[in-house]
Amino acid sequence: MNPKPLKVGRVFYKNTLPLFYFLPSEGLEVVEGSPRKLADLLALGLIDGGTISSLFYLRRKGQFVPLPGVSISSFGKSGSVILFSEKPLEEVKTVKPSPESLTSNFLLYAFFKKVLGKRLEFASRGADAELVIGDRALRLLKERRRPFAYDLGELWFQKTGLPAVFALFLVPARLAAQRPAEVSKLALALMEAKDRFFKELENLPLEEELKNYLKGLNYDFGREHLESLNLMEKLLEEA
Repeated sequence: MNPKPLKVGRVFYKNTLPLFYFLPSEGLEVVEGSPRKLADLLALGLIDGGTISSLFYLRRKGQFVPLPGVSISSFGKSGSVILFSEKPLEEVKTVKPSPESLTSNFLLYAFFKKVLGKRLEFASRGADAELVIGDRALRLLKERRRPFAYDLGELWFQKTGLPAVFALFLVPARLAAQRPAEVSKLALALMEAKDRFFKELENLPLEEELKNYLKGLNYDFGREHLESLNLMEKLLEEA
């Protein structure tokens, strides 16, 4: 009898393309959704893993494990995690959070507290600025509707020297223990898919603008990523 396919979550933004473009479909069922939706599905046991918020992981470290060698991060500009503001950053007091995000909202809150030394207030209406992520952020950057636009990945890297780690590929610790061969196979497939994507990127039928955007992101998971997660965890404890 063939084993039950692993149901994995993919955030429906362009920045997940390097992980999934060449990922073999055999033995997998891919479910798409927003970062917040996928986190909810994983927490409920409705998917077996996926590209999940780093903040979700930090809050449940004993329950879930990140697959090695894979993240969605940026050493500098993320290109798609943007604070659009009517005021200079130093004058911002209230922000409309992204309804789709977990990690980015927290990173912004932590940045204001750690770097600017002030407590950020989130507001659904009448805010000084709005945090926008994903493909919508890419579109709004082109439209330039607000006088100020701040890239959260760039702000985080400038002040900490560490990558902004937006997402990890998580699986339940229980699943990793019960089906280790399949989880290891998935981890290897993701790393191979990522490496192949960037090796073949210039020849892929994608727009140059999209290629440049993806080349600006980082999909590894190493020492500096762990240091950034440790800093996030410390700030989370202090929040």
